[in-house]
Amino acid sequence: MTVSRRNLLRTALFGTVAGAAAPALAQSAPRAASPTPLGSLGLEASQYGLRPGSTDDQSRALQNALVEAVKRDAPLLVAPGRYRIANVVLPEGARLVGVPGATQFIAAQAAPLLVARRIKRAALAGVGLDGLDIRVGQRNGLMAVDEVLDFALADCEFTNAGSVGLTLNRTAGRIERNRFRSMRDSALFSLDSRGLSIEANTVEDCGNNGIQIWRSQAGDEQSLVRGNRVNRIRNDAGGDGPNGNGISLYRAGGVIIEGNTLRDCALTFIRNNSGSGVQMLGNQGRRCGEVALYSEFAFEGAIIAGNLVEDCAQGANITNLDHGGRLSVFANNIVRNAQKGLAPKGKELIGGMGVHVEAEASVTGNVIENASEVGISLGWSWGMRNLVATGNMVRKTGIGISVSLVPKERNALIANNVISDAKLGAVVGTEYGKAVTGDLTKAEDRRAAGVRVESNAVG
Repeated sequence: MTVSRRNLLRTALFGTVAGAAAPALAQSAPRAASPTPLGSLGLEASQYGLRPGSTDDQSRALQNALVEAVKRDAPLLVAPGRYRIANVVLPEGARLVGVPGATQFIAAQAAPLLVARRIKRAALAGVGLDGLDIRVGQRNGLMAVDEVLDFALADCEFTNAGSVGLTLNRTAGRIERNRFRSMRDSALFSLDSRGLSIEANTVEDCGNNGIQIWRSQAGDEQSLVRGNRVNRIRNDAGGDGPNGNGISLYRAGGVIIEGNTLRDCALTFIRNNSGSGVQMLGNQGRRCGEVALYSEFAFEGAIIAGNLVEDCAQGANITNLDHGGRLSVFANNIVRNAQKGLAPKGKELIGGMGVHVEAEASVTGNVIENASEVGISLGWSWGMRNLVATGNMVRKTGIGISVSLVPKERNALIANNVISDAKLGAVVGTEYGKAVTGDLTKAEDRRAAGVRVESNAVG
């Protein structure tokens, strides 16, 4: 048997020796008895009664076709067109393939269109799922994936979800190059993942969040969120943190969030709540209503490096020592235009800081420009312990670097920074945000015992 270049290309695309499938199956006695032939790439769903454009519910026809395709170890191919379905279950080893932008599954009722549950593997490529904006229960998805060890989703489109586009529970796999738009709640909600790669997706116009990775108990998530575009995330449900986030982590440790671009998020570009060992690397965000990059509550070991954020209330907040939040590096970031103002649906002015840190934190090599209140904030109230601010450039602020003097025992180093146009002082000691010393780069103050201020260039 000769394998052509075209067949090799098909193999690379669909993960099966497509061109060789028909002859190989013809040699197998049990499968040769089937009256339905295989196409060159797989089994065609139309041969099982699936009709594009029909107003009928075609769930049973699609279910039967999937079962037969799995029996024959072949992808199921769905031709361009619109098909009304609901609650179609992907069997073990299912591979469902459509034509990107042309094969559309439409909600037949208020239920998931596709379901995968307690199987080893399944794959979906090139199909669209449209929920018609039919309201469903909170965190119900257009597709629901539960306890799948290897799930692959590529080149699909999720639109008009009554709650969530894709829900994943205790699932591992790859979510790549998909588009999510017009979700009432969020694009993707994952709970207790076994390690996901969420890469190169586009998320637009979501009511409350973009990508959510949560855990029922704090644990090592090991997921990767890379190269996604997240635009226009609202906070329709309100609140001061659970909603309005481009990328949201809750108790999910060991997650790497890298190279994403985010625009117009109601509250936060990236929010990590109680996830340890989380890294935010090389992301870019413009326009958010609260803190651009957040690591809060019971986290340990956050690295926030190489990001560029602009036009926000606050650039970064690494906080909540009172809940065990500690141990962080904020390095080589650019923060521009952090301006104090009202958060969406908020009643009090917030922000105006470039970055705020609290315990066992190093702030180094950053460029912070045009923060209306404070460029770098070291500690708040008694939440101030073992802080370093070195090698930063801070320009056009109220206070260049503020340091909390409330704790009785303090240990902080503020050295080798360049501070320019700080209207209220280059380095100032504060209590509960109120200045209580003069500029510590000009004169020592006994109230600032334990705070070393040296070799800063002030202009």
